[in-house]
Amino acid sequence: MIIRRPTPDDAATIADFNCRLCAETEDYRLDPEVCLRGTRRAIEQDRGVTYFVAEADGRVVGQVMFFSEWSDWRDGEMWWLGSVYVHPDHRGRGVFRRLMNHVASLAEADPDVRLLRLYVETDNEAARATYGRLGFEELPYRVYERPTP
Repeated sequence: MIIRRPTPDDAATIADFNCRLCAETEDYRLDPEVCLRGTRRAIEQDRGVTYFVAEADGRVVGQVMFFSEWSDWRDGEMWWLGSVYVHPDHRGRGVFRRLMNHVASLAEADPDVRLLRLYVETDNEAARATYGRLGFEELPYRVYERPTP
């Protein structure tokens, strides 16, 4: 298995994984065309996000994306992880651990990065257990959002 930055040729797989992720975790169906367009923009333009994919036997089997948020409280960056997905055929094989270790090594090498952060559905016990094993701690926050027109 190799961990690498995606190419534009990987956009369709990443968008498909994002649609699967949303359906699995939020029971919500994303518009595949919008998701593909957004994924292409993230890969091909500087949109402030970085993707990594795990490739095994010549195909993408997992992914993670992160973006930076400045923390004045910490005088440094927090890297938010998102679009975390491993194809069901490859779960339980250390794919996400490899992706996470790669991102963590980049964060540890950057003196401005203070922590890694992510959010997870409260009833996604498998993901919560995985993140706990990888050193993440649950925080007492709730997420709010306000869509714009």
